[in-house]
Amino acid sequence: MSKKELRDVVKLRYATPENAVFEEKRGFVSLTFRPEDGEEKTYDRVKLQRNFPNSTPDGYLSVLDSEDNEICLIRDVEELGEETAALLRRETARRYYVFTIKKILSVNQRYGFSYWKVEAGDGVREFTVQDTYRNFRKLGADRAAVTDVDGNRYEIPSLSGLDRRSMKKIELYI
Repeated sequence: MSKKELRDVVKLRYATPENAVFEEKRGFVSLTFRPEDGEEKTYDRVKLQRNFPNSTPDGYLSVLDSEDNEICLIRDVEELGEETAALLRRETARRYYVFTIKKILSVNQRYGFSYWKVEAGDGVREFTVQDTYRNFRKLGADRAAVTDVDGNRYEIPSLSGLDRRSMKKIELYI
């Protein structure tokens, strides 16, 4: 396939203040979008997906319809105005809620699963991780994240800030 043919297949459409209006309707984010090459269309409910969740949480967001088809891409929420940026940040914060781990009370391995008990920002939490080596990731020099079997995300904002006992429980995964 030539570059021109690929360009015709993959059309990136960026949301701008001129072609996209985001609103909150009945607790959901809706979008009225007017692409350069098509007619205006309103989507009653859209989903925002971070393409670079750790490095650029407010930029390069995919806006998806109810069938997970990409409608457009947001380069940076700030480009869409203060009110719209606030709405989009609230929505991504809700969708990408991350529990903060303060202390690791226990981690037990059994049959490819690890069972965690941690002290998080909202109290003691217990969760299960499948294939811990794949679902525990270092994020830079001093941060780490773990994803449980239900897709919930947990962050350790500072590995060096953990007590010695907590570090001992996860040193195998670092």
